[in-house]
Amino acid sequence: MTGLGEPIVRPDVIVIGAGGTGAVVAKELAETGLYVLVLEAGRWHDPGRDFTGLEWDMLNPFDGLLRWGPSDRSKRAWPRVRDGIGLLFQTAGVGGNTLHFGGNCPRAYPASVDDAWPIRYGELVPYYRRVEATLPVGTAELVARKEELFIRGCEAIGFEHAHGPDVRSGGWRMQPNAIASVARAADPIAFPAARGCTQCGECLIGCRNPDGAPVEQTAKRGTNASYAPLARATGRCEFRTGCFVTGLVTEDAGERVRIKAVRYRTEAGERNEVEAKAVVLACGAIETPRLWLSSGLPASPAVGSNLTTHWFDYVSGVMPGDVEMNQGQTSMARADLPGYGFIEVQGFGPLTFALATSMGPATDAPGAPDGPWAHRGRTWGATLKRRMEAYRRTLTIAVCVDDENDPSNGVTLSDRADEHGPVPVVRYHATPATIARRDWLARRAAEVLVGAGADPASIHRADALPSTIHMHGTMRMGFDPATSVVDPEGEAHAVERLFIADTSVFVNGIGGPNPTLTAQAIATRTAGHLARRYFGS
Repeated sequence: MTGLGEPIVRPDVIVIGAGGTGAVVAKELAETGLYVLVLEAGRWHDPGRDFTGLEWDMLNPFDGLLRWGPSDRSKRAWPRVRDGIGLLFQTAGVGGNTLHFGGNCPRAYPASVDDAWPIRYGELVPYYRRVEATLPVGTAELVARKEELFIRGCEAIGFEHAHGPDVRSGGWRMQPNAIASVARAADPIAFPAARGCTQCGECLIGCRNPDGAPVEQTAKRGTNASYAPLARATGRCEFRTGCFVTGLVTEDAGERVRIKAVRYRTEAGERNEVEAKAVVLACGAIETPRLWLSSGLPASPAVGSNLTTHWFDYVSGVMPGDVEMNQGQTSMARADLPGYGFIEVQGFGPLTFALATSMGPATDAPGAPDGPWAHRGRTWGATLKRRMEAYRRTLTIAVCVDDENDPSNGVTLSDRADEHGPVPVVRYHATPATIARRDWLARRAAEVLVGAGADPASIHRADALPSTIHMHGTMRMGFDPATSVVDPEGEAHAVERLFIADTSVFVNGIGGPNPTLTAQAIATRTAGHLARRYFGS
């Protein structure tokens, strides 16, 4: 697809990126009456036709459908230079990473915002509510076997049941998910007789159910199925897909420069330039600083610095009976532990589980006395075979750490280049505080597994390599141009009418929770400030 929505010759605003936040900005601005052009590097997928439900076909980083690369899967993925990072997760296409996220949409921990951000948590609450109503966000009416066991384990070790969306103390709670209510029974389970979640377990590899549903009726409410269709429905928003933005053009505006135009390259190799009165970057914590740096915009030590990743880990154990972790939504229960991060029950398909448990460092000797697990590190060969034989009886818990900021972690430009310009270098090395928090959370996860009934001799900690499953920072917001890139309303200190509305503006890792809902609340807020500041809308 090269264009979706009525063609817009002279847009008021250009939004770069149609992922988790770009589609939000587009919808909010178009509803004020502005004409919006969204430039997206990937396609707008048809879930019923394009999503196969096959883990490797959808997620592998080389030619998987949801990779960061061109639509032609015979061509190589767009390159990255990694320094300390194991896997770089980024998806090209309308919906971006919400195409393969689990739908988890918790709010930030209030103390993490109030203690560090230039805005207060209370200021975000109205925007949280707006996003939660639009997607919508809710909790499942029922749970799968894996959630029953997780809750049992949490209560066994003294975690109390917490309620409400604002997390001010620790405890387990039902997961707030951007997933439609469970579909009513139907034969067959197909649209329109069935509407909502079919509990198929395919959240991480692209939601395509109920069978036959149009994209806006698919159960998981990624922005491809929610905000993007709403933006297009205004008649004032065009999604121009297969368009990789390669540069930002500015003009002199006195004390600072002003954004003037955007340059992009189509998949066919054509190069174009389009002007607008304002531009919003919604490319994510890697591409947003890359684009700033490769465009030669004003230099600042804050550009590209302070990348945080919520360094994940996975702890699993074998139960006496079947768990079937691939059934139901990816995660319908979590335990929030402010000061450390959170843990949540995790649903994996067989391939994803095998990869998650085999991508760590070399295996420690069984019974190593470094924690309440019998095995730690990668599982290859015969060890992996034994774990896969117990797959149906395995319960897995994901560990997500409140990552400490380190200015040296971030994004710079490599000497290498591809067809779009200099390749980004992504650097991440965990601080001692992050390592300690992650270890603490992994111990609690192991205790939950044993409390749920897992065989202590089966407890395995993957010790997974760092990845960008969650990524934030690199273009943080603040009052001081010396330490931040954008002001508290999202406009760049150094470039007039250039706004940033993605996770790169986060000041920290918001305490550890999944970042999507907070990013979408920030995007909603930023769109409102842009419209009022420059268009009186």
